[in-house]
Amino acid sequence: MADLFYGVIALKNSDVIAAIDQLKAQNLKEIADWLNANEAGFYGKRNEDWKPFNGQTIGELINETKGYQSQTNLLDLLKNDASNISIIRPIRVFFIDVFALFLQKYVRMAQRVDYALAENGQCCLLIPNGLSPAMQDQLLLTYCGVWSAVCNSYRQGSLHRIAMRVDDLQNFRNYLLKLFGADDTPSMVAEQELSKRFQYETKTPPSFARV
Repeated sequence: MADLFYGVIALKNSDVIAAIDQLKAQNLKEIADWLNANEAGFYGKRNEDWKPFNGQTIGELINETKGYQSQTNLLDLLKNDASNISIIRPIRVFFIDVFALFLQKYVRMAQRVDYALAENGQCCLLIPNGLSPAMQDQLLLTYCGVWSAVCNSYRQGSLHRIAMRVDDLQNFRNYLLKLFGADDTPSMVAEQELSKRFQYETKTPPSFARV
């Protein structure tokens, strides 16, 4: 199998204050306070330093030695106005930090590539499991506002995941490896747990009933 290039769309520790300010500006103070209290355990100097689950980075969680290769450095080169958007073309899979939705750089990126990504890419939105259900709902609404075409394709059954814990992420990882010809088997734990929670086959993503 050819390498499956992925990119991590996430805050750096230098971005956290800007994200918190945007959350407050959008009347999401409770979420801003949660991020302010918890960000130290998640972020570092680079996008790739983000540790969404179990104190591990995306690279550690998906195990790059089995077919994945990071191209997150291309996202680091993306200009704030996203005018050089063509540089991210090699990236096929995006792992998205829900708090990165509050950086203008990534909002502008979404405006330029939302439709193309809905048609030709794969996404996994990661939401920390420490957030309350109400806060998760608010963030999902923001996600569908920023990535509207991706969310519409998700409603219609395209490949996508929302990961709220490590098993969700690994299920997505394993499914993509199987889809693109690797010999990995999807995580049975993730299959069983997600089916129980959403009452659907995990290979057919659920719709956003609450959006």
